[in-house]
Amino acid sequence: MRFSFSEIEALLPGYLSGDVSDKNRAIIDEWRSESPENETIYLESLKAWEAMILLQEMEQFNSFEALKKVSSRLSERPSSRWWVTIQRVAAILVLPILVFSGYVTTQNFSMKKLMEEHVVMQTVSSRQGMVTQFSLADGTKVWLNSGSELEFPTRFAGDIREVKLKGEAYFEVFKNEKQPFRVNAKDLNIDVLGTSFNVINYDDDVQSEVILVEGKVSLTGDDEHAEKEYGTMHPGQRAVYHNDIHKVDTEEVEVDKYISWRDGNLIFRDDSMEEVVKRLSRWYNVKIVINDPEIKSYIYKATFRNENLNQVLNLLKLSAPIDFRIVERKALADGEFTKQKIYLMKKKS
Repeated sequence: MRFSFSEIEALLPGYLSGDVSDKNRAIIDEWRSESPENETIYLESLKAWEAMILLQEMEQFNSFEALKKVSSRLSERPSSRWWVTIQRVAAILVLPILVFSGYVTTQNFSMKKLMEEHVVMQTVSSRQGMVTQFSLADGTKVWLNSGSELEFPTRFAGDIREVKLKGEAYFEVFKNEKQPFRVNAKDLNIDVLGTSFNVINYDDDVQSEVILVEGKVSLTGDDEHAEKEYGTMHPGQRAVYHNDIHKVDTEEVEVDKYISWRDGNLIFRDDSMEEVVKRLSRWYNVKIVINDPEIKSYIYKATFRNENLNQVLNLLKLSAPIDFRIVERKALADGEFTKQKIYLMKKKS
């Protein structure tokens, strides 16, 4: 898909600041991947943006508006010369940056240290029932599952590339031996170089999970303010970190079952009904309640592809001796609605 200069120009400030919708983020991500020239334009824009953040402390400089103003003055130039435009944006900043650099030197600080201190953090969230795919500044690809969020910097500085996950995400990490990649999942850290893996770390779970598809990862954690090593994983393994006892258990698994959600599919293979209900509740943003404890131990095998909630519930009803009852949502005083509830019970004979 081709994007006009004015469209990209309008979206870049929000993208760089992190204040951007999922739709507009996808537009910029696609534009960046269209050609090496577009990626160069983006990287030069990022440098200019970070430089303006540094100036803000000295002059109360409004970096967001400034980038828009600079872009608007140059917007009449043809799109084929965008890289020249970005160079001119950077050139406009050269003199104040040099002045600021001299100021920093007199204060006995390094520019590198200040740049690291001014890295902009942003958070991407995936709405309920949706999968959000995007790329990080280093080229790492991320798939974010329903109801999940990832916090990360617009630029990776320092000795490690670190992100923080709440929920579930699949990572294809761009390899950089000089700057390892780390996913923080509560008290568990997953460290990699260039690897494909899935992490599950929901706030309401008592455990975190790592499923390794390719490469190698090492697991560490904070145990009473001291780093504890939990060992390494090889492809095809699932590691379960128990938050309460700070222990990791590993097992061999079929990884397809755990990463099928990226393509909008749900796969269950010898899973208990309790596990099925948990995943369906998150996927469809509903609350499924098991009324009869006996149902929890039922073992279920199924693959769902693009089925809606009613279709899934009817398939459950056909394959197991259960029935269900749907309670409609209620309107709240603020205009919002309660989460829809579904009750599962044993089928009456």
